[in-house]
Amino acid sequence: MMEALRPFGEEIKLRAETIAPVYAGKYYGRNAYTRWPGRYKASFHIRSRRHAGRMGDRAEVQVYNDSPEAFWVEYGNRGDEPYHILRRAAYGRWR
Repeated sequence: MMEALRPFGEEIKLRAETIAPVYAGKYYGRNAYTRWPGRYKASFHIRSRRHAGRMGDRAEVQVYNDSPEAFWVEYGNRGDEPYHILRRAAYGRWR
């Protein structure tokens, strides 16, 4: 079952990498995501689990981003609009 879900995860990861922002590399105070351009875009990964769900009887595939600025890019910061990259990639509203 995990192998059947893997292509869906790969497609979501590809969509997220396509619409992810790349910043110019300027440093504005504490916003670390502007120091390393392209780090957010290159940090998408896929993880498969066999025993997921409340009862442990489900398979799941997770697409996640492990860069330090992922939370701020996804949900926004004071003065910055949220991008909702993973939500848009998962639900097909990526244009």
